[in-house]
Amino acid sequence: MEPTLFFIHGAGESHKIWENQIGFFCNATAVDLPGHGAGSGKRTVDDYVRDVKRLCDEKGLRNVVLIGHSMGGAIAQKFALDHPEYLKALVLVCTGAKLRVDPIIFETIKRSYAKAIELIRELAFSKKAATDIKEKVLQEMKNISPEAVYGDFEACDKFNIMDRLKEIKTPTLIICALDDQLTPVKYSEYLKNNISNSKLEVIADAGHMVMLEKPKEFNEKLEKFIKELDDN
Repeated sequence: MEPTLFFIHGAGESHKIWENQIGFFCNATAVDLPGHGAGSGKRTVDDYVRDVKRLCDEKGLRNVVLIGHSMGGAIAQKFALDHPEYLKALVLVCTGAKLRVDPIIFETIKRSYAKAIELIRELAFSKKAATDIKEKVLQEMKNISPEAVYGDFEACDKFNIMDRLKEIKTPTLIICALDDQLTPVKYSEYLKNNISNSKLEVIADAGHMVMLEKPKEFNEKLEKFIKELDDN
């Protein structure tokens, strides 16, 4: 049975960050988490895990390649611990086993959401990223409420499964970016060193939004991983 690629976005994002992947891969789906299109956002990764499980059950999804970016990667890791029977593989993109958030982000969201969006945009991209890509992400964040974004970062800040990573047995691809300021390469190296059945790919000249900044390289690495799964 062909696997379903299930893409989970990160904090303050929507399904649109995966536009270059959904158009490239067959049997792929990307959804908006609660509060990122409709409904109210959540404040813990576990709450989002329950939502992802509900979506899988509603769509009848099994044999899933779960692909998560940043907070979405935290959700994917916890999903792999709680519900491994749903998964064929895991792809962790610019994320970590612990996602502490700089207090300045919380303070800026409270003080001025517009300034918080600007701050996050500056941290989320390589200096080489195209201006139009940055602007697209800026506009998307404006469509999500400050409360939902604050809750996302709260969920990230509480997340820590460093002591449980070795329990993940699902085949795992870890993708990170050399210029990522939010989740530096060392976060992904820690994942690689503690998830037994994993491989790490590092993409140069890209930041935290690697799937938008370097879609060709990203898709090539993901496609290769999926083909290798089928060969095994």
